[in-house]
Amino acid sequence: MLSRIAESFFWLGRYIERAEGTTRILSEHYQLIVEDQSISEPMACAILLDALSMPHIGVEDGLLLVRSVVGETGLPATITGAVSAGRDNARAIRDSLSADTFEALNAAHLFLSRGLTHSSSPGVGLHRILERLFVVNGVIDWTMSRDEAYYFMMLGRQIERIDMMGRLLAMRHEQLWPNSGPVAVLRAAGALSAFLRTRAPLQGTDVRKFLVLDEAFPRSMRVCAGDAELAVRELERRGVGDGGTLLREVGMLRSALEYTTSDDPKEIDRLISESRQAAVRASDQVNRAFFRQHGTLVWSH
Repeated sequence: MLSRIAESFFWLGRYIERAEGTTRILSEHYQLIVEDQSISEPMACAILLDALSMPHIGVEDGLLLVRSVVGETGLPATITGAVSAGRDNARAIRDSLSADTFEALNAAHLFLSRGLTHSSSPGVGLHRILERLFVVNGVIDWTMSRDEAYYFMMLGRQIERIDMMGRLLAMRHEQLWPNSGPVAVLRAAGALSAFLRTRAPLQGTDVRKFLVLDEAFPRSMRVCAGDAELAVRELERRGVGDGGTLLREVGMLRSALEYTTSDDPKEIDRLISESRQAAVRASDQVNRAFFRQHGTLVWSH
């Protein structure tokens, strides 16, 4: 596989996951701002924008927050920017990607370009964005061969998912909105139904533990680290490796989450922080090992 094709698949996975995770978080955070005025709107807006590493100057109410996070093309931290960047990567590898995948991603891009989420009631628009991203992920799973391209995309998806989960948990909704915050966090992670089946108390500490350490929920940090390790092992089995550095990074993260001996809240906070740092290191290692250009070939006669 060519380096540029592998890089496009890796970042396609990251951008699609970023768009979905950001949309989920924005939708639930906006609902909290509307329903619970115990936190001032400017402060609530700043909390979300800080977590997403976006500037918050001038964003002082819920509608401005939605406009800022939905954003525009050219800003990959925003929803529109992430979908647009994912579409650009998909277009670059169109010969290696199923037509259905590109069409589904293009439909999401066109919906966002119409600005329908900038209405006075953006909740419906955000839900429609999620529906389109669900279709993209579904088509990928239904139509992509399980080859090197798929596992590069899977690796990118899991690294981004760990990062987005860390950003969500860093906002501490359960402390700012004690009554509705835990439910909002679970909804933002798509985990409410899965959590309720565990019959654990609907409290902030139990929610954080579930989203970090649960062994069955596919978006928990533990499962994401395990899936990232699986992707790296599958790439190495196909002869695409870096000497073990990347596998060691994701393997150590998976081991730390799987074999932790304490569920103390401080330990959970430490694991969240270290997992995000490990995800950054893993992404950097992927870039160094597989994507960085090492000069230009000069052909001569």
